[in-house]
Amino acid sequence: MDLQLKDKVVIITGGAKGIGAAIARTCAAEGAVPVIVDRDGAAGATLRSELENNGGVCGLITVDLETPESCSESVDQTAKQF
Repeated sequence: MDLQLKDKVVIITGGAKGIGAAIARTCAAEGAVPVIVDRDGAAGATLRSELENNGGVCGLITVDLETPESCSESVDQTAKQF
């Protein structure tokens, strides 16, 4: 399927496991750059390694998005990196 995501940067909150991980995998398969934002850094690192081993580009931000500031910082980090 072509979701027209090639080279688009996609921030995925809760992206390390479950539905979020499935979204990250699908985005990577479509040529997007998924940025996994999750408080579970170990699970996020495992998924990032998987995606990069399959030839994708991926970001990882380990944070608990409990404040507006942490949400804003995640977006800022993503913009700086990609």
